[in-house]
Amino acid sequence: MSRSIRVLLLAAAIGLLAGCAEWPAAPRPDYRPVAAKDPRTLAAAYMQRRAGRPPVLVGAGDIALCQDPEQAKYAEATARLLEAVPDALVFTAGDHAYQDGTWAEYIDCYDRYWGRKGIKERTLPAPGNHDYGNMRRPREASAYFRYFGAAAANAGTEGFGYYSLDLGGWHIVSLNSDIEMRLRRDLSLSREDEALLAAEVARQREWLEADLAAALGKQTKCILAIWHHPRFTRAPRGDNTPTAKLWELLSAANADLVVNGHEHIYETFAPRNASGAYDPGGIREIVAGTGGAGGGSGQTAAAYHFGVLKLTLGADAYAWEFLGVPGDSLTDSGSASCNGKRGA
Repeated sequence: MSRSIRVLLLAAAIGLLAGCAEWPAAPRPDYRPVAAKDPRTLAAAYMQRRAGRPPVLVGAGDIALCQDPEQAKYAEATARLLEAVPDALVFTAGDHAYQDGTWAEYIDCYDRYWGRKGIKERTLPAPGNHDYGNMRRPREASAYFRYFGAAAANAGTEGFGYYSLDLGGWHIVSLNSDIEMRLRRDLSLSREDEALLAAEVARQREWLEADLAAALGKQTKCILAIWHHPRFTRAPRGDNTPTAKLWELLSAANADLVVNGHEHIYETFAPRNASGAYDPGGIREIVAGTGGAGGGSGQTAAAYHFGVLKLTLGADAYAWEFLGVPGDSLTDSGSASCNGKRGA
């Protein structure tokens, strides 16, 4: 056996042992798991408590990066912002635990901040690329699905990582943009995995089209979508064109608002149509990759902000506000009416 082959076999064995040691990781002494709730059950109970008041969502993407203590403090600061709005549902726009979304990173990093009691049980999650980690097969965001359980739609009619719910007069869809992106990004996929991924992409799109048609058939007034990779962005990495089909389906339904993460910046856009041109009857996009993880978007340090996006969802309008961590200079807020909806 040649020396190069022995080295490769040794590296593979080390990787296998590392994987066994990580799954499952021994929980830290103070770890007390908090149950996540099914999105529809959570939404129904929430609206009962609202007693006629409009629902409120608060959240962001790109959250817990704990390898550097100086970075971890931002996840703590944004978690405190969530705790300051206890009467809101929490949304996430992907990338919960860095770098690879492992179980150890979830329980030792994300769980300390956005997963603690009073936050996790009111959370509506959406997956991001770091939740899948590197070199993983299409369905192997295993720690994400294990951690959030029913809240992540890891089973049932929606499939893996996407679901919808009604909240007052709003229809909300939470989508899995990573499966859309991987068809372009993962050039090393086996033929079997590529076919599996293509089937999941098609299934999500078919589900979304049917889900939106059903919502319009119920005379839904307003539609919000949440996923990780922004269709449009001013960040140096540029627009994420693999998500264009999701935008097209939402545009055809006269959806109102899309919220994303991925880029570790905050930006808002005027309403756009499916081609990206300004359209007063189009979809407004807000990118809020500000949950606590800085870096990674090719910006200068001055471009980073940390905070959460607060959405107040009225009967036929919405308002947004960026809530920055103490000392953050960014302020942004606004409001708009919902688009008129066509029938199914």
